[in-house]
Amino acid sequence: MPETKDLKTQLDWMLDHLQELNPKALRFVDPTFDEAIIGIGCQYSKDPVLVYDEEKMVEHLVWTEGWDFEEAYDFLCFNTFSAWVGEGTPIIVKSINDF
Repeated sequence: MPETKDLKTQLDWMLDHLQELNPKALRFVDPTFDEAIIGIGCQYSKDPVLVYDEEKMVEHLVWTEGWDFEEAYDFLCFNTFSAWVGEGTPIIVKSINDF
């Protein structure tokens, strides 16, 4: 039986696959928003990138940083949602359920 450290999660498999498809794809790491990753997406003629759920990113900061919703949302708007860091920039999705 393999050790726990040898077992890959579904996220690990997806990230490995994305790395093969687009080595330039970026992942948020500080803070990490892995629980907000909802998949891989791309636009016509563009390489695939990670797709994050906006609401889950806000919730992550509320729980991990102890901020209220407005503080977390403002932080992300200023530091993350409006950032363009090249062709590997992740997609941030606002669900239709969040309107």
